[in-house]
Amino acid sequence: MFRFQIIEVKPPVKIWLLITGLFWLLFTPAFTRADAFISEDRVYYGADSYTIDYEKEIIHAKGNAYFTKDDKKVKADRIEIYYAGKKKKALFFRNVVVQDQKRKSEVRGDFGEALYRENLYRIEGNAVYTDPERTVQARLIEKRGEEETVFSGNVFYRDTEYEIGASQLKITARSASFISDVEVLQLASGDRVHCSILDYSMPSRDITFQGEVVYLQKDGGESNSPLIMKSKGIRYFHDQDMFLLLGDVLIMTSDVSMNTDVARYRRRVKKLEATGDVVVRKKNRYVYCNNLEYDFETGKLIYSHSVRGIVPIKEESQE
Repeated sequence: MFRFQIIEVKPPVKIWLLITGLFWLLFTPAFTRADAFISEDRVYYGADSYTIDYEKEIIHAKGNAYFTKDDKKVKADRIEIYYAGKKKKALFFRNVVVQDQKRKSEVRGDFGEALYRENLYRIEGNAVYTDPERTVQARLIEKRGEEETVFSGNVFYRDTEYEIGASQLKITARSASFISDVEVLQLASGDRVHCSILDYSMPSRDITFQGEVVYLQKDGGESNSPLIMKSKGIRYFHDQDMFLLLGDVLIMTSDVSMNTDVARYRRRVKKLEATGDVVVRKKNRYVYCNNLEYDFETGKLIYSHSVRGIVPIKEESQE
């Protein structure tokens, strides 16, 4: 009788509230996985136990704690959520894991912080980033918005083709930019590159090296002598396996060295073309020209355009 009277007083309102509550409880995935919900920011969180400090406006979650907003879920041993004020944030302590469902990436570390209204997540302390294409280690990892992740301090990057060390790295959906003290190892060939800045295009896998670039190739030809190339900038075209060197180019092997303005090195066929003011030194002779072709396998040199002669170098007398 009592229940019947309540329903009769305002039946549409009570039935609507009951149906709405059951709908959110049963059919909202994020809600059913959570222990609690901050409705204003659509933040879900939970733990083995949690308390709320209403005076300081902090939520303390301990033991298998987690925090979820939009496509990102963070797990940690302990979480503190500051749910009021202009800078709403969450702090994560020990065994921190940030999972980004949209990017299919994961970041692990010892400590973390999220400015969740700004979609900014920072992880530090043995921080490691992984996605289907690469693994990156760094002192600090920041996920900024949906498109950008920044790595700082002792960065070590590895994918199926390269190992790269640097001071800083920024990854977006289409590129990776390495900054300061960049060292590259190409895994298949063993070749190395040292530079100041490296821009790595994700779709094409082309690479731009800048800032006093030094390229070291293990095998320079039949003599198995190393090849060293230096330049202000080098562009690597992945599909052609070709290096374009621009500005103050120096190329050295055990048999020959040359200076030029522009050079193209086709590694697959081990041939080099140089243009501009080309100066070649081989043993005790210099050659000046505007165009040069060099076959690393055979050691053959072809000079053309304004070849200005062969100048012997005076040999020192031997006593």
